[in-house]
Amino acid sequence: MKVSKKTIIRDLELLIDFSCENSTQIHLFDLFHKMLIRMSYKAVDVDINYDRKRVYMNVLAEDESYDLVSVNVFAETMTVNLAYTDIRTFLKSCILEDGDVLKQYYPFLMSSFYKRSTKSLQVSETA
Repeated sequence: MKVSKKTIIRDLELLIDFSCENSTQIHLFDLFHKMLIRMSYKAVDVDINYDRKRVYMNVLAEDESYDLVSVNVFAETMTVNLAYTDIRTFLKSCILEDGDVLKQYYPFLMSSFYKRSTKSLQVSETA
């Protein structure tokens, strides 16, 4: 079954909405948020301060040095400090509509975090 580009984007936006819905459980999705930002900005290191509404990251200086598969340890980076108003809007702006990212990375990202979040929510509800 072939999944359309619109479906993948819609599902990703729904997961972003869900991940930002409850501020007390946003820490469950911290890694998801960082991975989304990492892909969008080609960052090798991302840290989010939800209280100060800031994203700190090291962004690759040249696109040619970015390799999705490798760790990118030896690539030249620039330190970036971004302020955002609303984390949900900021994360949705990070969605790339590139063919390879949509077909391979986003479905993997969504499925792995959907499984993780539902397990965590079930545990916290029964505790």
